[in-house]
Amino acid sequence: MNLVSDDALLARKIAAYLSSQTGGRVEIGAIKRFPAGFSWLTYLVPVAGLPGDAGRCDLILRLGPDYGLFAPYSSMPEALAMRSLEGSGVPVPRAFWHSDDTSIFGAPFLFCEKKAGAPMVAWVPPGSPPLDENFRRGIAEQFIDALANLHRVPWQTKPIASLAPGMTPENAARLSVEDWENRMSRWAMRPYPLADWGIRWLKAHAPVAPHVAIVHGDYRTGNFLEVDGHITAILDWELVHLGDPHEDLGWASLPMYMGGSKLISRLAEPDWFYERYSEKVGFEVSMTSVRYYQAFSLLKLAATHMAAASCFEEGRFNDMRMPAMGSQIATCLRQMAKTIESTP
Repeated sequence: MNLVSDDALLARKIAAYLSSQTGGRVEIGAIKRFPAGFSWLTYLVPVAGLPGDAGRCDLILRLGPDYGLFAPYSSMPEALAMRSLEGSGVPVPRAFWHSDDTSIFGAPFLFCEKKAGAPMVAWVPPGSPPLDENFRRGIAEQFIDALANLHRVPWQTKPIASLAPGMTPENAARLSVEDWENRMSRWAMRPYPLADWGIRWLKAHAPVAPHVAIVHGDYRTGNFLEVDGHITAILDWELVHLGDPHEDLGWASLPMYMGGSKLISRLAEPDWFYERYSEKVGFEVSMTSVRYYQAFSLLKLAATHMAAASCFEEGRFNDMRMPAMGSQIATCLRQMAKTIESTP
């Protein structure tokens, strides 16, 4: 089934699908595709005729095309995460309809609530002016607290529990490493001995998690919306999984997200970040585990760049950012090796 790429046709298909789901006549206005992103396609969908309080509103439609960075896609993890986090203290859009049936729109899809706000710029050139201090501190507190709330969610009683049966604090790290090892086996177009060495090291030094938690997988500046200094939604849950909460800490603290500063995700002084997070989450952060997951995160980044290069070389995605990402594979693997070598 081919992805529906004509906006007018897609709008008609959306109207027919939502009408069938709600049992009433749903009308769709002019849809708009957001240009950002390398993976899922995201559309703004004006809707009229939904039952109840929704009535006339804007929805977000996410489509996972077969040419996307992490294809093939499933809407299930993201939908399960959003539903599991309702009322949790983690600001997330409400998920409505989703399916992996490609006969509907030509790709797996998810409809969710549109939240107000705009994303903060994730990458800035060196020497960029710092954020306003009061704004930065306020956003940083919310950024830390939302992550701690995420890692405290009792997922065992939530829909997301179906994602990882049998995961324990003892095997969480190894299962995550094996997942990305499998991804690399699909994406790598040539051998990468340094990546193989890193995988062996990560398996041999896998830490025990303080507990198994919901892990966002891409928690950083750029993946939340804010309005007037208030975070309204945490976005981009496509890499969500169950695992060691330190994995999100390692990812958020990577140097490439610091924007030339010494602040985690351009927001928080590291000591204060870990101190506040520990206080909110209820366990002491292990800096050994953070260092481990920084190394793992660099391996994940290298694998993501392998996926980008593969997309371009196979002719699935002709965006010139893809080969540019592919050129960063060696850099990420060297940084991974340095991180491992400096780990006590």
